[in-house]
Amino acid sequence: MVQVDVFWAYGFGASLALAAGPKLAALPKPMESRYMVWTLLFLALAWSPTGMLLLIRHPSWETMQAAENFYSMNEFLVLAFGITNVTQGVLGFWVGSKLVAAGRYFLANLNWMLGYFGMFFILVYGWDGLGYDRFFYDRDMLAGSPAWTPGAGTGATIAGTAHAALQFLTSSVAMTLYLDGVYLLPPFAALMFTWHRDAAAARGRNLSFWGDGPVLLVAYLVAVFGVALGAAIFSAVVVNYVGALLGVGEHVARGLGTIPANTGAHIASYVIGLPLALALLWFTVLKPGGLVNRLLSPWCLDRLAPPAATATRAA
Repeated sequence: MVQVDVFWAYGFGASLALAAGPKLAALPKPMESRYMVWTLLFLALAWSPTGMLLLIRHPSWETMQAAENFYSMNEFLVLAFGITNVTQGVLGFWVGSKLVAAGRYFLANLNWMLGYFGMFFILVYGWDGLGYDRFFYDRDMLAGSPAWTPGAGTGATIAGTAHAALQFLTSSVAMTLYLDGVYLLPPFAALMFTWHRDAAAARGRNLSFWGDGPVLLVAYLVAVFGVALGAAIFSAVVVNYVGALLGVGEHVARGLGTIPANTGAHIASYVIGLPLALALLWFTVLKPGGLVNRLLSPWCLDRLAPPAATATRAA
């Protein structure tokens, strides 16, 4: 989706910087390295085209129901979408390279997870509290389907959301997403494992594809769909309840205009709710030495001392 892909791109770039780890940190100019070149190639040739395919095939869904069709979008928006899918990935890689150079591997992990958190928060809550309702509405599923209106995707109920999620798995959008995944994920996984294996070897630890690969994959996926998605859902709940306390009102009713918009209170719910949610997450599961830190330990190479020869030359 246009609104979330910049965050996902950031997460991809930051992940690749983490995977290169000590090998990247040892370079005097990491942004001019082969790692940066391969990251750019991945972003431009694998990641960005998948988003453009979704935008062309499913313009309403890809814009979170903001555009009626592809031709209704401003051409500069389309250009910006393609460009930021690359530039935000470069930004994530740059920040990640700075963190691994400083030996801050846990923060480097949180860096790529931040991209996924931003993506999931918009998908779950969005700018109007109805991100999930927009996500599950596929007007391309049936010819002549009407444009999205608040509540059309899920009915804004738990039962409706569960039913919509099951239907979405076989929707036309889902078919395109599966195609994108087959094209996109293998090269990303190959770069992640290869670079991490080489970085670990530089620290004197040999990783095997069948022995260590599944551990790394599970740790990464749990961090994405357990930690980042879970944090986004928790933050959405906190923001929603803060909004309720401020008198924002039910989001479907606000979207349909049956109750006042109360825009000021709605904005305030984000300003108050997001920092509150993130602070609670930090002191419970995200702090150094906590649950998430232990989960991501397979990706933290700072615990491995560099080879003695390297340390001697450095001295």
